[in-house]
Amino acid sequence: MKYIFTFSLLCFISFSFAQDVSIVKSDIFKTKKKVSYLAFTLETENGEIIIVRSYHAGMLKKLKGYYIQHFDSNLKLKKELEYEVEDKTIRNAFLKDNKLHFIEIEEQKKEKQLTIGVNSLNLDDYNFEYKNLISFSEDNIKEYFGVIIFPFFIHNGLNQADRDHLGEVTFSHNKKFFAINFDIKNKEQETHKVFVFNNNFELVYDKLIQKDIQDKLFEYEDFEVDGDDGSIYFLGKVFEKGSRKSKKDGKPNYHFELYKINSNGESRTSFKNDNKYIRSLSLLRNQNKLTCVGFFGNKDEGRLNGVCVYDLNPETLEVNYDKFNSFSDKFLDDKYGNKENKKKRKKEKGINNLDFKGVYLMGNNDIVINAEEFYITTHSSMNANGGWTTYTVYHFNDIISVRLDANGNLKWDRNINKAQTSLRTSSFTSLTVGESTYFVINCSDKISKTKNGRVYFPQTSSKKSNLYAIKVDRNGNIDYKKLIDDKDSKVYYMVNNGIPNINNQTIFLQGVKKKNRRIVKLKFN
Repeated sequence: MKYIFTFSLLCFISFSFAQDVSIVKSDIFKTKKKVSYLAFTLETENGEIIIVRSYHAGMLKKLKGYYIQHFDSNLKLKKELEYEVEDKTIRNAFLKDNKLHFIEIEEQKKEKQLTIGVNSLNLDDYNFEYKNLISFSEDNIKEYFGVIIFPFFIHNGLNQADRDHLGEVTFSHNKKFFAINFDIKNKEQETHKVFVFNNNFELVYDKLIQKDIQDKLFEYEDFEVDGDDGSIYFLGKVFEKGSRKSKKDGKPNYHFELYKINSNGESRTSFKNDNKYIRSLSLLRNQNKLTCVGFFGNKDEGRLNGVCVYDLNPETLEVNYDKFNSFSDKFLDDKYGNKENKKKRKKEKGINNLDFKGVYLMGNNDIVINAEEFYITTHSSMNANGGWTTYTVYHFNDIISVRLDANGNLKWDRNINKAQTSLRTSSFTSLTVGESTYFVINCSDKISKTKNGRVYFPQTSSKKSNLYAIKVDRNGNIDYKKLIDDKDSKVYYMVNNGIPNINNQTIFLQGVKKKNRRIVKLKFN
């Protein structure tokens, strides 16, 4: 994963941020379950650290429980708990009043009931206290949703849930409010139910959101909670003319709808561009700004040609402006090279398969968008006995980083070149701190410079996994530095499962080797 093109290469690779990253590691510890992932990382006011890891078992790697680890500020373990679950998941977590609070959803099969509750762990005596927030059963489901949507509890499935949005929990940026979003399959109407609570677990309001459109013609996009009054902003993509085709008569066959909902009611706006194709939008909100950003294509959604932004009034939802910034020549040079590859640039007609990895609204209202070229291929081959073997390859290719100013104009866009296929060591975790954006990746020591002067971060195995940080500064210049050499580490770090903490300017990673684990904290100054 890496960076830019030829001219003045030395100004890019200056190692100027040698002191920008501090590293704290835990001791290596063993875990009973071989498959575990970081679920939540939280930092107390006095610098102590709570790590929550989910663990999975069985052929289907089903969730079986969580490890809760309480570390001091130097990642010395103070206490560890194992929290077993069955038909239950933790949807979000936060710290308040020296307690770790889990927002949980549980399917109670015998009772034919779905419950949402908060389970609070006291960090002094490590005792739990549970409070039920909402319960749905056959007796009260119509009261909440206005329609009978049962059979609701069949096949472990909550099978009338759209994707993973049955019980999605989203916090406001200041943690004063959280909303629980239920996206329910209703063939005749797009149906959502939203419950908003304050951080004392008191219900502030609830709203039923219904749109007279078939469920299949509505795509849920994003969801934000206002930290001042608990208002919610709800973004969706609506297909037109009764079809999910992205293009009709040479124009986009969809528009985007944004709702603002609070205890006083609901307001809505819609927007589209007849000449641009937008695959998806991400919603951003701070005290002064409400913005939707995404990638667009000039001809269709299959090839992306730049970044778009819609800036809206948070109160009225009026669109202040919309802007479509094409990828710059410098960005295309990063990706394809300069003059020698003009033909390839023209042939490609854009970039495909971009996956959002992080969108940041900075203090000065600049916007940073980080994405990755991700796609999956399936291959078949014949073995010596005449049988066929099919295997799947996951491709984690170039990093795309873009910065827009407060008025939606392009400041810079960079392509960082890499090609990875390992599920263990691929992808990255990103974080924006001050005026700089950082990417934490695994790569080989054999970082190469192409004939066009671009730098390329090559694939590495878990046995030779070096941890690197790449920095893009305020002007779009790129630098990189090795953080941990594989010779100094007994584990590899799962950068595709890292958790950034914007407020504390930290990234947490889990180090893995068989059943050995290590937690590392990276502090960006």
